[in-house]
Amino acid sequence: MNLVLHTARRSVIYWFTLLSVTGFSQSFHGIIRDQSTKEPLPYANIGVRSKSIGGITDYTGTFHVDLSHASGTDTLVISYIGYVPYTISISSLDLSQQHVIDLTPTARVLKEVVIRSNPEVIILGNKSKSSKHTGWGDFTSSRGRAIGILINTPAQSVKVNTLSFHVDACEFDSARVRINFLKLEAGTLKPVASQQQNIFLTIVKRKGWIEVPLQEELVFRKEQVFVAIEWVDAWAKPRTQEEGGSYMFTLSLSKAQGSHYLRQTPEEPLQLTTSEFTPSIYLTCVVISD
Repeated sequence: MNLVLHTARRSVIYWFTLLSVTGFSQSFHGIIRDQSTKEPLPYANIGVRSKSIGGITDYTGTFHVDLSHASGTDTLVISYIGYVPYTISISSLDLSQQHVIDLTPTARVLKEVVIRSNPEVIILGNKSKSSKHTGWGDFTSSRGRAIGILINTPAQSVKVNTLSFHVDACEFDSARVRINFLKLEAGTLKPVASQQQNIFLTIVKRKGWIEVPLQEELVFRKEQVFVAIEWVDAWAKPRTQEEGGSYMFTLSLSKAQGSHYLRQTPEEPLQLTTSEFTPSIYLTCVVISD
C-alpha cells in the first residue's frame, strides 16, 4: 500500500513539474531598450505576425507575453514608433531566459512644408457624437488594444495640425493612450513614415472633446490613413464586484457610416468593418503647396 502511494505521489509531482516547466517555457519575457541610451522603451508593441498573440511593454519597458498558442515557425515582431522593427523566429528564442532587446532609432529625413499665407482649413473624420460608445474595461487585458477609423485624405496635400476625439467616460483616476497614424503595406499595418515620435496622452478628464496639437509634420495626399486611439495604461484603486467591478474608459461613436478599425494585439490581421456608427475622431488640417 505504501509503495502504491509513494509511486502515485511521485507521479503527481512529476506531472506537476512537467506542467510548470512547460508553462514557463512558453513565456517570453524581458525588457526593451533604446540601443544608444539603454533607456527602457515604455509601451513597445510585441506581436506574432498575422496572429492575435502579443501585447505591449509596461511603463518600465518590461514585458511578459504568453506564446503558448504560437508555433516555432511563427515570427515575432517588436516595434516602436521611431525605431527599426526587430523580428525573430520563435524557434530561435530561448524562452527560459530573460531577454534584453535593444531597438535602433530610424534615420529621419525632414521635408520642407510650404503653407500659404491664408491656408484653407479642412476637417477629416467625424466631428460629431451620438449616445453610443465603445472602449475598454480593465487594467491589463485591454493594454495594447486600439480603436479607430479609416480616413481618405483629399487630392491636395494637407498638413495635420490637431487630432480631436471625444471621451464618453473615464472612470479611472487617469488613463494613458497613444495616438497612431497607420497605413496598410503588404497586408500589414505600419506607422506612417512621417510619424517618428510616440504621441502619448494621459487623460484625467471624465468626459468631453480632447484636442491634441501635433508637433510633427504629418502630411497626406490622396491616401488612406488609419487613425487610432490605443489604450496603453490606467491607474485607479482596484475594486471588488460589490464596489462596482471593472472601471470603464470609453470613446463616443458618431452616427456616420464608415470603416471602423479594431486591433486586439500588435501584428494581428487587419480588423476593419463597415458600420453606421464610427468613432468620434477627426483631424483639423491645412492645405499646403505641393
